[in-house]
Amino acid sequence: MYDLVFAANPALDSALAEPEGLPPALAQRLRQAPLTALTQAYQMAREHHARGLVLCGQILAPLRASPAQVVAVRRLILEAAATGCETVWVTTDATAPRELLRILGEPEGLGFATPLTPWTATIRAATVELWAVAAADDTERATASAAATALHRRILVGGDSGLEPHAAAQRVLPASVLNWPNTLAVWATATNTTLPAGVLRLPTLQPRSRQAVGAGAYGLTLYQPSEAADNTGKTARQSDGWHRLPTEQVCWRSLQVESADGDAAAVAEQLWEVLSPPAATAAHPAPATPPEPLTLVDCQIACGTSIERRIEIGASAAEATRLLRERCAAAAPTIWCERIAASADESLAALGHSRSGGQPGTSNSFTSALADIVTEKEVGGGSDSCDREAAWLALELLEAD
Repeated sequence: MYDLVFAANPALDSALAEPEGLPPALAQRLRQAPLTALTQAYQMAREHHARGLVLCGQILAPLRASPAQVVAVRRLILEAAATGCETVWVTTDATAPRELLRILGEPEGLGFATPLTPWTATIRAATVELWAVAAADDTERATASAAATALHRRILVGGDSGLEPHAAAQRVLPASVLNWPNTLAVWATATNTTLPAGVLRLPTLQPRSRQAVGAGAYGLTLYQPSEAADNTGKTARQSDGWHRLPTEQVCWRSLQVESADGDAAAVAEQLWEVLSPPAATAAHPAPATPPEPLTLVDCQIACGTSIERRIEIGASAAEATRLLRERCAAAAPTIWCERIAASADESLAALGHSRSGGQPGTSNSFTSALADIVTEKEVGGGSDSCDREAAWLALELLEAD
């Protein structure tokens, strides 16, 4: 049982990028993924008898949302309110609540948390204040609002809003504030940035791309002070009070296998052996589980230093992709192969002068020199994944000529 459920960045009015060639049924699932994920978060909040569902980050932009999206959100708010679960809309814009109430028709059970006004409720005999914070001034205002007592909980909710999420979190949530008794901080982020100690990480409810780190809603349980608590009423921020609730409807997977000898059929077969779900036997049937999310797979074939094999993979990729998609459609319809390609992440170090034996003026001097340049940049920390990809492409073009 959770006291509050948190959901970050549902972004209902922002569509996920649709891969080319995606079948209509899967495309429909992808388009509905943000709303379906939010619906599932509400369902979990009701099942766990949560006092509130906290929405933060990008939720629904009044100027961009469609009437159908507005109606769907209003229905979710009202259904939750009917079971005693209030929707807490966290916004750093103090003027936003008025506009949101207008477009949603002022539904019962909708509350707001801003940097100026917290959402306040009584949960398990404790007074809970939930504040939106986007700057150090917001945090100072929230922590100065009332004296923390044994029956008082203060929750600060912030999130990434710029190009430096780590710096933002450190600036908005200084250690002096995080050490306040009965104060918790939640930070919404889609990256793996390092957060200040004690801050609870809240990933995106439904990832928008394969670059996102983590996914799902989170349930929070607020604990009463134990007899062992000190005289300040401070309680431990126990990680077991912060639980992930899976909600993602679309996920991304990167799969890399060693190069298979043979044609497109051999490549597709090798990839299918890795991707195919385990079959349930009659004696041990598969347990009932929620529907599997749509999984978009990027298949990378590791070719070592064989540029010839990389070219073969490129030539057979279209046919191998077709064959693999047919296998998935028949036996694993929630898996979709986005592409099959030679891996661009393999190191070029083995092709350099120090290992390949290449000498200036020999036939492989360009290959070795290019490998040395990329490797030196990587060692110096000034390289990125695009450098390897560009180098492999250059070598493939040179070999093909």
